[in-house]
Amino acid sequence: MVDETSLIKIDDNIILDVSTGIIGSRKNNDLKTNSTPSIVFDEINTELDKLEEAIDNLEKSLDPRTISNLSYPDRDGIYKMEGLLTNMVLGVIIALLIIILLL
Repeated sequence: MVDETSLIKIDDNIILDVSTGIIGSRKNNDLKTNSTPSIVFDEINTELDKLEEAIDNLEKSLDPRTISNLSYPDRDGIYKMEGLLTNMVLGVIIALLIIILLL
């Protein structure tokens, strides 16, 4: 008999027995663990590869010298230039507001 505290619910009908490492299915409060997994691991690996690629792209997007995935070629440093121009425009607007308030 499998101890209920050693089970991790992965999906509605799929559980993982932590003590043995076996993935099985649960139907109507009856635990059925098979020696062969009921999940195709190739599908899981492809989904994990997609997730890792998305994480790498997200981490790479934090660098202002890089470009986004959907941008045109030869646009390296666009985020850095965009940040510089935004700060320049905001500086000019704030300076004009200060000058207007002083007059």
